Amino acid sequence: MRHITSITDLSKEEIEVILARAEELGAGLSQGAVFDSAAGRIMATVFYEPSTRTRLSFEAAMSRLGGRVISAPDMKVSSAAKGETLADTMRVVSSYADMIVLRHYWDGAALLASEYSSVPVINAGDGSHEHPTQTLCDLYTLKAAKGRLEGLTVAICGDLKNGRTVHSLVTGLALFGVNIVAAPVKGMELPADTLSKLAMEYNYRPTVIQPEEIKSVAGDINALYLTPPKPHQLALFTDAEFDLEEHLSKGLTLDAFYMTRFQRERVEGGVDSYTRLDRRGFGSPALRNTLIMHPLPRVDEIPAEMDADPRSVYFKQAAYGVRVRMALIEFILGKLRQPASGHHRRPAPAVYLCDSDPAPVCPNPNCVTRTESRSTGGRFLVRTGSEDARLELSCAYCDWALQPRWVGNRRSRHYQEYNEAAHIYAVEWLREGALAVFASVKQAEESGYKPYKLGPQRAIMDEEQVAQCLASLARSIVEETAEMSRLVLLGVKTTGAYIAKRIAEIIGAERGVEVEGGVIDIHAGAEAIRRWGRKGERPEEASRPLEIEGKSVVVVDDVMNTGWTAKEALSAIWRAGRPRSARLAVLIDRGHRQLPLRPNYVGKHIPTAPNERVRVRLRELDRERRDKVVLQCTYPLGGDATTPPEAPRADTH
Repeated sequence: MRHITSITDLSKEEIEVILARAEELGAGLSQGAVFDSAAGRIMATVFYEPSTRTRLSFEAAMSRLGGRVISAPDMKVSSAAKGETLADTMRVVSSYADMIVLRHYWDGAALLASEYSSVPVINAGDGSHEHPTQTLCDLYTLKAAKGRLEGLTVAICGDLKNGRTVHSLVTGLALFGVNIVAAPVKGMELPADTLSKLAMEYNYRPTVIQPEEIKSVAGDINALYLTPPKPHQLALFTDAEFDLEEHLSKGLTLDAFYMTRFQRERVEGGVDSYTRLDRRGFGSPALRNTLIMHPLPRVDEIPAEMDADPRSVYFKQAAYGVRVRMALIEFILGKLRQPASGHHRRPAPAVYLCDSDPAPVCPNPNCVTRTESRSTGGRFLVRTGSEDARLELSCAYCDWALQPRWVGNRRSRHYQEYNEAAHIYAVEWLREGALAVFASVKQAEESGYKPYKLGPQRAIMDEEQVAQCLASLARSIVEETAEMSRLVLLGVKTTGAYIAKRIAEIIGAERGVEVEGGVIDIHAGAEAIRRWGRKGERPEEASRPLEIEGKSVVVVDDVMNTGWTAKEALSAIWRAGRPRSARLAVLIDRGHRQLPLRPNYVGKHIPTAPNERVRVRLRELDRERRDKVVLQCTYPLGGDATTPPEAPRADTH
């Protein structure tokens, strides 16, 4: 069973087989041939987002192959509106059909669907992640017009950040050795994760033209100057004395100009200016054979006057969708011959399965793992740079990169800051299956890991002093809260949650009110906030969501280090609702913030050196059942536990 959730699910040789079969099918269709290779088979088209060309061409392709289609073109009126998960939907729909064509608004949804479907899943677009079947149509269009793919030069322009079509296309073009020139609208550049993937997996770097390096593709195409110093890499010249035609006459041809629309449905707000094409821009004789392509729908980036131009092939692209998807369906059903050279897909990167609790979270807010975390789990692909000492985690679902800040050894249960010196250790631990990755020191220590080097520690606060600080925090919060009925305390898991609970108890004892509150887990995605139950509540009441809309929220944590934890906590709050106010309270502020965040309430300021760690030990978590705060020195790998390192590391919370 083969799923097509990404263009990388197909090898170059397999794509060539599909394109060749599409050519045969196109010839047969033009002669009125009847096909039955999908007779007796059912395709389910499940679309959570609008579609015209993709859905109809898939359904037409299945019908022309003698198969049948069941369709859910608007999942807003399906059980998804009742809260059914995508995983459950796939379990059910796959029992009705022989293959599923899925379009979804979450990045990585197609891969999740394939993991819960008992039949092949074809990705018809998942969020801003990928659209692999559109790339097959694009490659077919290029080859049909130019006779080949290898060595062509294609400029891609427009919204390259949010357009899923482009993200699949650049990988498909890279597979065939196409020279890629990326000309993004300002602020809509190719994602760094896409560029990193091309570099680390394909050793490929497209030319990226910055907005200031191109005057206007629409009105002055001669602002683009190209010359090929070596395969797969182009140099850019922007000196006005050069002329594009002169450079093209030396052997380089701009074979296609691929335009994309502004993805307004994925972007809040508008855009100041967007590139548009016109006849004058393509009037140069040097561009007489340059195809004008577009995945459609267009808005106003290509005017109607360009439709009659023989170089405009975007409606052919759409028409070719039927024959290309017919070939893909036959491939999925095992009806096509296998490439003579066999399967030559690149070896999959090593998979990192997180054992930390909580596991690292994909930084993409639209990733399917954020919403269906129980169905996905912490799974990342590990890539290591070939040219530099770099280790990168890439979400297995949406490809967003997560740079590890801290790495650990699962066997020794120790952790270390990830840097160039630690890279060799991290790669070795990965090879041994012993690598652990953490987003923060807090996460590492709450997962039971210890620093590799520990210096002496000393107590700096005892039980009485901790109690005094908690009482001071409670009084300060009450003094600045106009309506106690609107107060919500959110403690950062784990120690911060116990501190928040203590503060709530102090306020309750002094003011005779029961403060509402809960726990905020910055690593839990969509389920980051959960409320703590009140006395006498029934289970169903305790499980209801914590309402923060219009409330006065106070985030509570144990130690303020760099500020990253506070930033993530505030982000989680704003994803959950719009409070009237959001304040920050910490027991200890150690004074090494990297972000411009200042706590509203501080129990105690304790200035520390960069290599010193403040650890809050509460009776609920400490073996001795006592409250205390200790100061401890930490040293990197290879350091001396008795001698401070030459370049102390900055601590991260």
